Order: sequence, then structure tokens, then C-alpha cells
Amino acid sequence: MIPERFEFLFFMCIFTLPPIILLWILNFNYLKKNLKIIFSIMAVAVLYQLFADPFAMKMNAWHFPKQKTLGLWIYNFPVEDTIFVIIIAAAISSAVLVFLKHKKQTFLN
Repeated sequence: MIPERFEFLFFMCIFTLPPIILLWILNFNYLKKNLKIIFSIMAVAVLYQLFADPFAMKMNAWHFPKQKTLGLWIYNFPVEDTIFVIIIAAAISSAVLVFLKHKKQTFLN
């Protein structure tokens, strides 16, 4: 059984990291060449979160039960939320780059 305070982090990692790891294993050299783009998108996503999350929390758009988080908070959202934003930005940017690479190869053939 997972301690309650690790639930959010645990389930986030279980459902997001395996596809990202597989994507990187299959496209490592290409994605490595594009790390600057991936990190830039991750940074923009975190900056957006710093403005959007406090607003969403104030509007009661969502909430994070304190007993299900690590207890480390940035403003009024848990650090796991920032980790989630980083992981999702990395996943989407990596997937889009790989998609565009394959689309370009298909177009050229």
C-alpha cells in the first residue's frame, strides 16, 4: 500500500513516465539534439503555471487534498503539480518533435 501522502506523485509517475521513457528509448539521438526546444517548452509551461494555478485555485477550479501530497507547496499548489507540468510539457514536446520528424521523413519519401 502506498502512503497517502505519496498518492498523487505515485500515480502521476506510473501513468506518465513509461510512455515518455519508451519515446526517448526509441528516439534518443533525435530528441537529445532537440533538448533546447524541450527545455524551453518546459520552462514556458512552468511560468504559465505560476500564473494560472493560483487563479484556478482561487476560482475553485480544482484542489489538492493536503493529505495526498508531499506537503511542499508553491504558493497554494503542491510541488507535485509543478512536477506534473514539467513531465507533461516534456512528453508533449518530445512527442510532437518525433511526430514532425516522421511526418517530414514520410513527406520526403
